[in-house]
Amino acid sequence: MKTLFPAWLAGLVLLLAGPALAQVAPGLPEDPGGAVVEELVVQAKEPGPAWWVVRDGDSTVYILGMPSGRIPPKSGWDRRYLDRRLVGAHSLILADAVRVSVGVSSFGEALRLYRSLRSDVALETRLQEPLRSEFIAARQKVGQPERRYASWSPFIASLMLVSDSAPKGWVSPREDVIRAARKAKVKRVEAPAHDASNMAGELLGSMNPALETACLSAAVRTVRRARPAATAEGWAKGDVAAALTGPRDFEGCLLLLNGGAQIWRTIVSDHTNLIANALKTPGHSVALVDINAMVAEEGVIRRLESRGLAVTGPGGS
Repeated sequence: MKTLFPAWLAGLVLLLAGPALAQVAPGLPEDPGGAVVEELVVQAKEPGPAWWVVRDGDSTVYILGMPSGRIPPKSGWDRRYLDRRLVGAHSLILADAVRVSVGVSSFGEALRLYRSLRSDVALETRLQEPLRSEFIAARQKVGQPERRYASWSPFIASLMLVSDSAPKGWVSPREDVIRAARKAKVKRVEAPAHDASNMAGELLGSMNPALETACLSAAVRTVRRARPAATAEGWAKGDVAAALTGPRDFEGCLLLLNGGAQIWRTIVSDHTNLIANALKTPGHSVALVDINAMVAEEGVIRRLESRGLAVTGPGGS
């Protein structure tokens, strides 16, 4: 269904996927995944993106840290280690994304929210300086006219602005991995879906003008500071520090959801459990995990290590 409603709702859900790696916007709560483990921010020794390896007895899971955004279509990232590790693999574990189930009740709540966040007064008329001028500069940078955001609340405009800032024509390396797994006849294992039946209602209950403005301000800063080419190149070359350089101000908006911090922890726990469960089967599997969620203090690597599992990083340690 090609309408704006699913687009911004999907954007909201995706905010739950990755931890913030910088200070979030003033007025937004602190992100529980905001701190990173500095010793994990290394340069991969092997060519291509950074891999981690976790072992337990005669079982191994090779974990590919995935970029938070897309990459240029002709980036030519080195897939040799991916292809080798898919040979004979039991499974491809897709622990790099959030799955949400949407029922009839949640659709109704979301539709009510959709209607409540529209306005007959143009957005730029409603904004105060300096945010008004900063927003105009940001939407001009991403090549969008005033009318695209005019009838929406600052919160919805913030979601749209961040989405619009993604470079056109860029692709997800995830699709390359899935195609390679299909060719190698490796089965896919996905994370459990989270029930979204209360999400829209919780968001509606926690929304207020100050938080909406804080989100829009964070989105503007994200657009202004973004260097997607450098971030994508860092990921492709296994430079973890460079792969994490994208601005993360906007991620604080996930805390607009009641219990947002706990939702993030639950998702990371689910992804960790998928990897731990795969280690119960002799042989090896391949897993995809968002690189931000890999290296956070409360992220996947630290959670695996807390279970007594041996994890080797891309720097050889």
